[in-house]
Amino acid sequence: MLHKETVEKGTMDLVNQLMADEKLASFNLVGGTALALKIGHRKSIDIDLFTSSDFNSQEISDHLTANYNVTRIQVIPNGVFTLIDGIKMDVLAHKYPLIEDLETIDGIRLVSLKDIGAMKLNAIYNNGTRLKDFVDIYALLENFSFQDLLQASEKKYPENTISMVKHALIHHEDIDFTVPIDYTGEEIKWPDIADRLKKAFQNPQLIFTKLPPLTRDLMEKIRQKKPGKGKRPGL
Repeated sequence: MLHKETVEKGTMDLVNQLMADEKLASFNLVGGTALALKIGHRKSIDIDLFTSSDFNSQEISDHLTANYNVTRIQVIPNGVFTLIDGIKMDVLAHKYPLIEDLETIDGIRLVSLKDIGAMKLNAIYNNGTRLKDFVDIYALLENFSFQDLLQASEKKYPENTISMVKHALIHHEDIDFTVPIDYTGEEIKWPDIADRLKKAFQNPQLIFTKLPPLTRDLMEKIRQKKPGKGKRPGL
């Protein structure tokens, strides 16, 4: 079952329309929206459609312009970047192998969680500015160990230096924290995210358990009350 509550109705309607479009039959939903639909951790507004082979981007651009309410479009070889009904959509050739088979759920072609995880690590490795990529890895670590995701990354992107991919997860200096994350449940605080990523780095075999909000709140209170070095705790 898809978590359709994570995607606005207009975006969901457009995804369904695109998936039924024969001209786009070789393209699959990837990225944050695919992940949100699968695990329901946050809301997502963009649409990313990838194919593993070359395509005629001008032909796709002309088709989209003729059949959709396109207000902005940019065309490059193997890529179309567009705004349809105010929704940002990228159509790209991403010529890397799928790690696991595609899933089609409710008519939507989705890449696997491992493929999404590998793509997210690749995004962090190449551009560690997007908070949502770290949030997505935080959520994926409740489904896979960091070692699983690293192996997926190595299989999908063998040209990346795996030790650098690993270290990219714990370097947060470039993150833009001004871009908000719209969580479906209670907000997950950045210290909790950073702590999980650090633990995953230190113990790559670990798979995390999803903590209920009350447990997270209790841990935060304990952290705030923790006495400083050389001080005795109050009695």
